[in-house]
Amino acid sequence: MLLRITPRYVIAFFLLLIVMMELHEIVHITLGRMLCGCWGPRDFNVWSLCEGCKETQPLWWTATLIGPVFSFLMMWIGMFWLSSPNLKKNAIGFSLIFANIPFGRITTVMMGGGDEMVVIKNFLKEDFTRPQMITFGSILILAIALPPIVQAFRVTKSKRAWLYILAFMTIPLMFLLVYTLIALNTLLSRGILSYEWIMGTPLLITLHTLIAMILLVVFRKNLLLLNQE
Repeated sequence: MLLRITPRYVIAFFLLLIVMMELHEIVHITLGRMLCGCWGPRDFNVWSLCEGCKETQPLWWTATLIGPVFSFLMMWIGMFWLSSPNLKKNAIGFSLIFANIPFGRITTVMMGGGDEMVVIKNFLKEDFTRPQMITFGSILILAIALPPIVQAFRVTKSKRAWLYILAFMTIPLMFLLVYTLIALNTLLSRGILSYEWIMGTPLLITLHTLIAMILLVVFRKNLLLLNQE
């Protein structure tokens, strides 16, 4: 796979990144609503079950787990598409892997946070120390997240393939931290379109996602430019 990074591809990729991030949150809150019967509070990257759900619903943890399951599923679909003889699938598969921020999922667990650690702590807190749980979680997530990354490296035909992979692992995460988690959440905290409406979600999040999805449809063909000579 010969990577060809263009400005139009970068725009399309970041739009895909935004959409994937919101889909991750939507699967969280949707299962939470199904389990608890109500919508919990949320912002662009943090969500909660509604009050009292953990105490009454023994399967509350599945709402936490479903987000990472969705993201890793997207990464693995991307990995399998990298093996397709179809160049379009190759390009989309590569983008799909890194639009689900595998490096972010790995580092968050290694720091003792993230959805994965919430579930691990729920099951292991009685028998393991925090360092042991972080070690277990890190090994588990590396086993799941590394295969797509390694496959992306293998198919990249460039002497600087490692540099491309490093960039795709870190830049999307930095973008989310600055643009979404800091800038957009700041707008919410200041009350800008922060009232909840559909699915218990602030209007600002819904409008932002709709705009990103519309633009992604417009720019979708630019994702295919990644694998064109």
